[in-house]
Amino acid sequence: MSNSPSESAVERYKRRRAERLAGPPQWLDPAPPVDEDTLWRGLTRAGEIRVLVARTRALVAESARRLGASDDATRILGELLTACHLARSTLNPSAQLQMLLRNPGSAGRLVADVWAGEAGARAAIANPQAVAARDGILLDNGLLEVSRIARDGAPYRSSLLYESAGIEAAVTEYLVRSEQIVALVHLEVEVENGVVGTSCGYLVQLTPEGTRAQLDQILERVESMPSLASGMTADDPDGRAWTAQLLDGFLWDQVARERPHFACRCSRGRLIAALAALPRADLQELVDSGEPTESVCEYCNTTYTLSVPELQVLLAPQQ
Repeated sequence: MSNSPSESAVERYKRRRAERLAGPPQWLDPAPPVDEDTLWRGLTRAGEIRVLVARTRALVAESARRLGASDDATRILGELLTACHLARSTLNPSAQLQMLLRNPGSAGRLVADVWAGEAGARAAIANPQAVAARDGILLDNGLLEVSRIARDGAPYRSSLLYESAGIEAAVTEYLVRSEQIVALVHLEVEVENGVVGTSCGYLVQLTPEGTRAQLDQILERVESMPSLASGMTADDPDGRAWTAQLLDGFLWDQVARERPHFACRCSRGRLIAALAALPRADLQELVDSGEPTESVCEYCNTTYTLSVPELQVLLAPQQ
C-alpha cells in the first residue's frame, strides 16, 4: 500500500504498526538441525514478553569430555552452561558473562564463561568425578557470583546467596533480585552412561510493556507444558510449535539467533604472561627447583609445560 498524500507521519506510523502487528510470523530460517546447538530469542508483537530457547547438547558433551566428568557432574555443568547462555542473551548478547558458584556441595566450585558474540563458552568444576549417591548432594547452599564485561571493558559484578533448590532457581533469583528482571528460567539436562541425551532450556521474561497478569497467564501454562526437549524435533528443531503453545494468545516473532559452542582461551602465551607477573623471588624458586613447570587448564584439561631455560628467560633483565 502506498502512502496517501494526505496521510500524516503519525497516521503513517500507526498504519505501519498495525500492519506489522497483524502480519505473519517472522522466522529465522533455516533453523539449525536438531543435532546442532542453537539459541534464539523471540518477542511478542507488542513487546510484552520475551522468550529465549537454547539447545546446548554438543557444547555440554564436549565440555564434559574434556573434564572427564561423571554423569551427575555433567548434568550440573550442562545446567550452568545453558543458564549462563540464556542470562547473557537476555541481559546483553554482546557482553561476556561469567557465573561462579562457590558451592560447598560435593561438586565443589563451579564456573561457566560465555564470551561476547559467538566466541564460545567453557566451564569448570572442582570435582568432575562427583556422584551424588556416593559423595552426597552435589549442589548445596552457597554463593553465586556473576561478572559481566561489556565491549568497552567496563565490568559489572553482583552476587547473591543461593539455596540447593538448583541452578535454574538460583539464576531466576539472580535475574529478579540483582537485575530487577521478572523472568523464569527452566533447564532440562539428561545424562546417562556418559551420553548427553538432552541439554536445553528456556527463559521467559516480562518486559516493561507487559503486565503481571500476562506473565501469570504464561507461568500457569508452564505447569502443563510438555518438555522442551520433546518439542524440538527433526521437523521443528527450533521448537516453534512448542513455543506457540507456551505463548498461546500472543502474536510473536523470532528476532535473533546465536550459536553456542565450546571454546577455551588457554595457551602457552597466557601461561607465560601469568608467570612473568609473579614476584621475582617466586620465579627464582621455580628455576632453582630444576624441574619444568606444568600447568593444567581447569576448563579443558590441556597441559602446558615450561622448561627451566624458558623460566630463566623470564628472569633475564628487561632491555
